[in-house]
Amino acid sequence: MKKILSLVLSLVLIVTLVGCGSTAPVQSASPTASQGQSGANSPGPAEKTVKIGLIFPLSGSNADQGVFNVDGAKLAVEDINAAGGIKSLGGAKIELVIYDNESDSDKCKNVAERLINENPDVVAIHGASASAYVLPMLSVFEKAGIPFLTAQTSETITSQGYKYVFAFAAQSPQFAQTQVDMLEWLNKELSLNITKVGIVYEDTEWGLTNSAAARKSIGASETLELVYDQSYTASSSDLSSLVVGLMDSGCQVVFPTSYTQDAKLLFNTMVSYDYSPLIIGGGAGFLYPVFGADLGDLVGGVLSVASHSYDAATIRNDNTYSDVGERFEKKYNYFMPEQGVSAYNAVYLVSQALENSASTDGEAVMNAIRGLKISSLTPGGALKFLENGWNENGVAVMVQWQKDNDGVFRPHTVFPASEATVEFQLTDLLKSLQKK
Repeated sequence: MKKILSLVLSLVLIVTLVGCGSTAPVQSASPTASQGQSGANSPGPAEKTVKIGLIFPLSGSNADQGVFNVDGAKLAVEDINAAGGIKSLGGAKIELVIYDNESDSDKCKNVAERLINENPDVVAIHGASASAYVLPMLSVFEKAGIPFLTAQTSETITSQGYKYVFAFAAQSPQFAQTQVDMLEWLNKELSLNITKVGIVYEDTEWGLTNSAAARKSIGASETLELVYDQSYTASSSDLSSLVVGLMDSGCQVVFPTSYTQDAKLLFNTMVSYDYSPLIIGGGAGFLYPVFGADLGDLVGGVLSVASHSYDAATIRNDNTYSDVGERFEKKYNYFMPEQGVSAYNAVYLVSQALENSASTDGEAVMNAIRGLKISSLTPGGALKFLENGWNENGVAVMVQWQKDNDGVFRPHTVFPASEATVEFQLTDLLKSLQKK
């Protein structure tokens, strides 16, 4: 599996276009992904279509996230089109137009403008794998009157008064509170003695908002003490000083906010220093397939908060998409990460809004999205957007890396009880922290 996943990720790094119908990127003389390209299996010219835009990193340091999102969106399109398309629009089929932001926040605004200019009939847009990529684009979508959906968690996204912007995942304060709630649950239910917490985070919008929320949640706890608080430069090559600082402070548990490269580097640096704190990741890099594939058995028991998990109880118990995780893995040969789930969810939400509005007009679709009250692939039950565009019912869940019967480690939902699908596993590390 590791070899297959590595092949997929390597192919994406040389992608010149992403087809919506094929499992692997396709090279051609057509425009590159950064210029935009419709899916290779797009409906024929005689069929009525509706376009949904995707803006994600398909090259650069965060290209793996682009893979996850595009694959999740492609699966959603296949499912919706196979079920008859948008019936209120005469069975119109969904077509993806996919643009590459090159993992560069400075290019995101221009990419957003280009997507709209080259596809004036696009009905909605989803993106963009990081809050730093999302924020520069918001004014573009608002001005154009095109609904934009994102799974990013920064409160800044929904605090600017935009009516065409929707964030359907839990927000940063919920992530931090879930991390603290998990620690307090461990202390109470398993008689652990965890008091000293450290937070480390990349110096980006996402890292800053996550760390601010963590400081507040830890500060409000009666049992936890924040003993280390330090940022680092994203995509660092050396995190030794960070790990030494954590060790010197006596941290028993660490809340890291990192993407894949940094998450692996942080973990491996801890191993090299024979330092084994409890890790409760802030999502992203601590949830991706390559994290588990590269760390092997060392990943067992690692915890991370997540905005989406395909095996959260509210998803597993809904027949509409209860098997989406298994079908995703069968199709792409790697388990469905949270960004694959969220991208599937975004396309699904747009399809429901189109069905309800029976229109492709931007304002009509926006109002239909705002009026959605349905179960979706976001944990927490029925989705409901507030006036500011935030889903008030979104919850953060805690997942734990556990080895399945096929020998593969996958993150499974263990907390809160309302969303848990497997039992929490007590690791040797946690046993050592139990009160004697």
